[in-house]
Amino acid sequence: MHLKENCCLENFLIRVKECQSKVTFETPEGDVLAIKSTLSQYIFVSLQFQPALLSSGIIRCEDIKDYELLKDFLC
Repeated sequence: MHLKENCCLENFLIRVKECQSKVTFETPEGDVLAIKSTLSQYIFVSLQFQPALLSSGIIRCEDIKDYELLKDFLC
């Protein structure tokens, strides 16, 4: 699933911490960031200055139940 345009990344990351499984952000180039990792969060937040890359990436959760926690941020 993709992030909604103009969603609050800070609130998204807070919600990701509540997820039970691994949550990743995958770029169109094939790079994968584990969003619960502090270093990956730093890189992920820096993408707010590259909205095309941020909106074209895919958010994946290992546990389907975690999508429910993130539904306000995903489309």
